[in-house]
Amino acid sequence: MKAPRDVGVSIQDRFFTLDVGIEDEELIMSLLAGLALYVRKGNTLKVRLSYVTFSGSQEIMTKFISKTEHVGEWSKETKQILSALKKKR
Repeated sequence: MKAPRDVGVSIQDRFFTLDVGIEDEELIMSLLAGLALYVRKGNTLKVRLSYVTFSGSQEIMTKFISKTEHVGEWSKETKQILSALKKKR
């Protein structure tokens, strides 16, 4: 049996937020796979993504995800960002 994963949950106003460490890529990809199932049922996601680049600037973007292929692309992008952030540490 694997060690328990750390997951933070915050419920405030209209938002339910999950906090997962960037080193837990397996859990992050599992969460994205769950969102892919949601999209496969015909739902669309409006994703607000923000992260800090190597130069210290804040990147903020919004993605509309309406196809499972979009979730796949987002997963690849997320893996690249996580890999870069892990190297930065």
